Amino acid sequence: MNDDDQTAALRAGAAVNSEPAPGDLPWADFLAVLADESREDMSRRKQDRSKRREQEILRASLRVFARDGISRARIGDIAAEAGMPVSSIYEYFPSKEELAYAVPVFHLTRFYEEYAEEAATLATARERLRSYLHLTADFARRNPEWGRTFYLEIWPSVMVGETTVRRSIDNYARVIIRLLRDGDRDGEWTCGNVYQSAAILNGSLNQVLITWLLYRKPRDLMKATKAMIDRVMELLLEPPPTAPVRKKATRIKVAR
Repeated sequence: MNDDDQTAALRAGAAVNSEPAPGDLPWADFLAVLADESREDMSRRKQDRSKRREQEILRASLRVFARDGISRARIGDIAAEAGMPVSSIYEYFPSKEELAYAVPVFHLTRFYEEYAEEAATLATARERLRSYLHLTADFARRNPEWGRTFYLEIWPSVMVGETTVRRSIDNYARVIIRLLRDGDRDGEWTCGNVYQSAAILNGSLNQVLITWLLYRKPRDLMKATKAMIDRVMELLLEPPPTAPVRKKATRIKVAR
């Protein structure tokens, strides 16, 4: 499968660019790279600046974006929500678009850190994949304002392009692909096309989350998420083939 096929296969869930995933790294190092990439981007923004001040701006922006939508939100509204002058916002973020992309990256860094801590206690790719999908829904449940901004505004945006948030979305999909490959390699399942399988897993979960964010249905998000994960993993991930058991030939005694 070439790069265009990979991107098309994951379009329903997350785009994957032509940059290869660090698949040769050990699992813990692989997750550390993803978390560090987002953290380093935020650190570059914070040189000689107040981290607390910037976090206040990000939290205020999230509330305004979730309430009004990114297209209707104004820097003045964000400044008022943060309790600071408009000029202070521009000292940290030169445009509303840059601020809009910084919000999901800030929270995705927290998500990767949470998952890395949880995954360290899990031994199999199946456990890690199930945990990853479950935590995705739980993180949105615990951070509904972020969920609305990310899944309803940022993720489907044609403006994402080659930005930091695009890399964060790509990295989210790379974890699923890595886990599918690990499980296939370790004999936990026979996956087939990992990109198509990742797109189906990702798209199915996104549909559950988007429906919940828009309509608060299903009421029990985590129960619905568990049922979806169980069903989709059962359909996609076939048990590895087992070697046929050779039966010993039995001798038939003929009475004389």
